[in-house]
Amino acid sequence: MTVLHLDLRPTSDTHATLRYGWENLNRHRPRPLPLADIQDLIALMERDYYGLLPEQFVATGQRLYRWLDGGDRWLETTLRQRPREPLIGLAIAATGTLAHLPWEVLHNGQDFLVAQRRPTVVPLRWCCANDPMPVVLAEQAQNRALNLLFMATAPAGVQPELNFEEEEARILSATARQPLALQVEESGCLEDLADLYGSYPAGTFDGVHLTGHANHGGAGPIFLTETAVGEPHLATVDELADVFGYHWPPLVFLSGCRTGERMQRGTVPSLAEGLIGAGAQAVLGWGRPVLDRDGTAAAAALYGELAAGKSLLEALAQTMQTLLKHEARDWHLLRLHVADQLPGALVTPLRTPGRQQAPHPSSASTFLDPEGRVKVSTRQSFVGRRRIATALHQIAAKPQR
Repeated sequence: MTVLHLDLRPTSDTHATLRYGWENLNRHRPRPLPLADIQDLIALMERDYYGLLPEQFVATGQRLYRWLDGGDRWLETTLRQRPREPLIGLAIAATGTLAHLPWEVLHNGQDFLVAQRRPTVVPLRWCCANDPMPVVLAEQAQNRALNLLFMATAPAGVQPELNFEEEEARILSATARQPLALQVEESGCLEDLADLYGSYPAGTFDGVHLTGHANHGGAGPIFLTETAVGEPHLATVDELADVFGYHWPPLVFLSGCRTGERMQRGTVPSLAEGLIGAGAQAVLGWGRPVLDRDGTAAAAALYGELAAGKSLLEALAQTMQTLLKHEARDWHLLRLHVADQLPGALVTPLRTPGRQQAPHPSSASTFLDPEGRVKVSTRQSFVGRRRIATALHQIAAKPQR
């Protein structure tokens, strides 16, 4: 597993400059690329990306691939330099309107790069400075089960309501054979999430999964969280970053619409990019509005692979292939943002000697008493996380006598 870097920047109104390389971006001469060849594509993505049909993904991916590849077929030739690599990360740094382009649908005329075999090529959103450092693979696998912190946000009165309990249940179902330790923060409030996250030693959690509505606000991208009584709170990048302080987990998944989409024709970084800038290692987000069922399917597939000891790149490739196989409409909107480190496997495989297994899930015991007479709901079957917040909201709104 290795990474090919593409640093793509507009240098004038008519051209962009591309630098590329495996470990050294200065090994090859910069390549000028005419923007006129894809100007209509840039305009289309700005206007109607969400309205593209599956057959247009293929045509769009082929155009992008040919534009990068050029007449001398440098991209195809370069990828063939590593014939024994089963998996290659394609780290793409793009600014401005180029960042709006759907690099995830790159297609070489035979298949989407992420769907092909040997090598499977996974496009990554590489967040880097003007003098970029190559992406290195961070080997940090812990010899234990995957530890995941999950929080759903569902403020009162916000529509449509998200079926986050199904998402949680699907994650547990997908990891039934490779159990994980799932800690759930029930409030939907960032202050409570920060308290819970900070109450554990640094390095406890391999991933933090936030699911809810997100959008673009006047001051930048926002994630819709809750106050202590369940009312809407528009959380900014800085507020999300404050949850983690100086101790980020290897992966943050912002499972909300537009968390991976830039604003104002690509000039304002996305929520995911903002977290990378604040210190996160790797952040998953969605490029545009996404179907609830596709978001849930992606989360289940991803954590199933990570819990089995697969690397993040492997898990993302398998997730996108699973979504493609099931004809998920929004498979191409899943975007992984990284800086100069790409997490490898987060945990070891199940049968690794000495591996610390997951505790019995917080949902596992279906009986309250040792004799097995008082049955309680499992987390998979428990529905109704809004009960306490709704009650608090009603109490706060009730007139005082």
